Amino acid sequence: MANIKNPEMKMPEEPLPHSGFRRRASLKKYEEVIVFVHHFGGSPIALARHLLLANEMGFDAVAFQLKFNRIRLMQFPPLTRNFRFGGPEVWAEQISDILSSIPERKVLFTLSSPGSGALLSIARRNPQDVVGWICDGGPFAQIQRCLWNLFTHEYTVTNPVTRIVKARFAVQLLGGKRYKKTCDDALAQLPPRFPILSIRAWKDKLVPMQAIEEFFAGANHLQLEVFSMPEVGHLQGLSRSPKEYKLRVQKFLQGISTPAKRPKSESTGPRERDQ
Repeated sequence: MANIKNPEMKMPEEPLPHSGFRRRASLKKYEEVIVFVHHFGGSPIALARHLLLANEMGFDAVAFQLKFNRIRLMQFPPLTRNFRFGGPEVWAEQISDILSSIPERKVLFTLSSPGSGALLSIARRNPQDVVGWICDGGPFAQIQRCLWNLFTHEYTVTNPVTRIVKARFAVQLLGGKRYKKTCDDALAQLPPRFPILSIRAWKDKLVPMQAIEEFFAGANHLQLEVFSMPEVGHLQGLSRSPKEYKLRVQKFLQGISTPAKRPKSESTGPRERDQ
């Protein structure tokens, strides 16, 4: 999947669970913190452009390392501390840990399949401290088809028999037949008018737009906005069309975020200071 690196970016030392960190904006404009969830096979380093984008817009940004993140680890059952099975369950547990460690209100920003874990986390947590969700390239239904595409285009498994065996095995590790129902139930639990921005690439070889549309088919009670990008592939929006991407994301964030309170020294006028 997309691998974005920026060697000039320095990760700050402000530790959070799961090797997480918080990158503070030099000029904080909003109270909310954006929590980024990288794509399957990625890492916080792959989020370099996204973290910088958040800081430029005036948000503090958080990233962390997902478990159940590599094909070579798939032989180990993805289990939570409470023995829930499946990749989305493991991701949901990690995301909930991160959200609970941040006192401010949050916006979740997820890339590709781990968005399913973000959905479960939002739906199951009692505190209503997540004010919105941006999801790029997922989450998606049709997981058999999408995993087939992953092994075809990303991992380039040429033998079709091997490819279908690996894809079916990976489907089970994501929850199998329970996957779609679990996600549908979680969508139904989200509060009415909960704001979501779904970013969809028309040239995505891994996740067809229909798979994302099917995933959100039962989301009529939510405030779902769709940002279609006709000229880019999977997770390529920010790198290939940065201006368009930033403007649309910024518009969504401005609609759900709270302006940061200015220090008294900045908000006090000259006459008031001279008195």
